[in-house]
Amino acid sequence: MSSVEPFAQRVQSLRETWLERRMVKALASAHDRESQFQLLATLHQWALQAAADIQRVYGETLIVEVSPAPEAADASPCFHVVVDRGYSVSFGLAERRRASGGSWFVDASVMGGGRGGGAIAAGPERRNGQWTRGRLEELLLSVLGAYERASVAG
Repeated sequence: MSSVEPFAQRVQSLRETWLERRMVKALASAHDRESQFQLLATLHQWALQAAADIQRVYGETLIVEVSPAPEAADASPCFHVVVDRGYSVSFGLAERRRASGGSWFVDASVMGGGRGGGAIAAGPERRNGQWTRGRLEELLLSVLGAYERASVAG
């Protein structure tokens, strides 16, 4: 029996992916606070879905938590994805001040796993493109990889 999904599902998946990319591109290209907050809220939804996928695979052997959705009224809206209480990815809004005014962007940092407790910036950098579901998932996979390496190391 073939494990290939039906063509109609593949077409639907392709369409949804491109609709999502167009929506995110519009948000990411605008650097006002409201657009970047909407991008942050989108990343939070993706993080919830990714955490549910991780939980389905690992079951009760791994705790994965996503903090509540950020609030637009917060001075520094942010959320965190925590894996096994020792590894986390934080997403938040930051402002770059320029002579021509401020511009907002979503930044991310990774903490934990033998890095001395410090946060490491996790992009995406301007030269590397913009936030996508795939970039968020790769970031979470890197945290899971750090967790697995630490588990093997004892």
